[in-house]
This record gives sequence, C-alpha cells and structure tokens, in this order.
Amino acid sequence: MIIPLLRIALVSRQESTCGFYRDLLSSRENLLFETYSTVDDLKRGSRDKHYAGLMIDMWTHISSPGSDKEFVYALDKVFPILYIGGQDQKPPEIDPAGDWRMACEREIKILDEFIETQCRPMRPRGIRADARKDLFFNAHVQFGAGEHSIKTNTWNISPNGCFVISAQEQQHGDPVWLTITDWKDKTMILGEIKWSRPWGGDFRSLPGAGIAFKEITQAQNQALASFLK
Repeated sequence: MIIPLLRIALVSRQESTCGFYRDLLSSRENLLFETYSTVDDLKRGSRDKHYAGLMIDMWTHISSPGSDKEFVYALDKVFPILYIGGQDQKPPEIDPAGDWRMACEREIKILDEFIETQCRPMRPRGIRADARKDLFFNAHVQFGAGEHSIKTNTWNISPNGCFVISAQEQQHGDPVWLTITDWKDKTMILGEIKWSRPWGGDFRSLPGAGIAFKEITQAQNQALASFLK
C-alpha cells in the first residue's frame, strides 16, 4: 500500500518544542515536517508548497502581532490545525531526563489522531500570503462552458481569488466564469478552479470551490482593494 506524502508545518519560537515534535515525527513514512519560528517565516517559506495540516504553538500565537493572529484564523478555516501548548504561560523546557517519555506517549496519541483523522483526508493545498477577508458578495457563477449559471455567494475573497459556495464538486483546473452583482463593474471574471470541497464532506465548513482569478478588470481590482482595507 502506497502512503500518500503529507507535508505538515509547525510554527513555534521555542527550539525545544520544534525539536521535540521533529523527533516524534522523524520516523514517519512519507511525511515532511517543517518548522517555522514565526507566521512571517511560514508565509515566506511556504511558497509553491502544499500542506495537509498545520501545528501552531499557542505561546507563539498569543505573543504574535494582531495581523499574524488574523492570518492564522483565516488558515483555520481551510486547514486542519493542531494547537499545542498552554495559553496562560510560556511552555517550560522539556527535560529529556524527566518527563520526556510521558510527554512522548501523550503527544504521539494526539498526533496520530490529528494526522490520521484530519490530515490524511485533506487534499494538500498552498498557503496564501495575501490579504483575505470573509465577504459575502452576491454572485452568479458558471462552472464550465455551456453550463447554466447559478446564484450563490462568495465566502471569502482576496486580490487573487475567492471561495464560492456550491454543492457541486468541481475539478481542479476547470475554467469558471464569475459575475459579482454587488460591484459597480459587473464584467464577467474568468477564473480557474484550484480546489473543491464537496457537499457533506465536513460538517464544520461550507461546500464550494476555491477560484483563482485569471482575467479581472482594473476597476474590479480597485474595488476589491478598497473592500480588503
């Protein structure tokens, strides 16, 4: 049986924490584990990579700038995320001579559940470093040439694309035509399906498709930039 390759990233300023989880995951087959000190490091280092899940050190998270917190909250809507450590105080250094074995046994169980039940079913996807907001624009969407358009809404949007709500599962790479009726410039936008979330697949999130904009007018870009401020 071929085990699909998974890429998982941890964000933590604590080198001992990074080393602890690196040791736990070092023997895993077909698993790439990456560590980043900050969310900014993750943004820079994750270009052209696709992840099945993320791990966030809570102490690093709560001590990060507000913009980094908002970025993590946005990621939480599309990625499985395992939050580690306590929120009330800085995590102590792990003493290999003391609690190492107990910590390993506890964390291995948590990691197994996270990897097998959340990351394995996940289609790996890239991390967007651009601004993204939850904006529920009314829209007409046509999936494929010759298809009838449907009335729907965006769920979130960025300068380079958006997520539209739809019960139909779409194929990666297919063209899509999008008209956002709330905008003054209602020129049809040409896009491409980057990923799809089927109806009934996950009760914690909406079904639909992630769309990358391919052709969008300058006026639409300017309007979108004002909404994203």
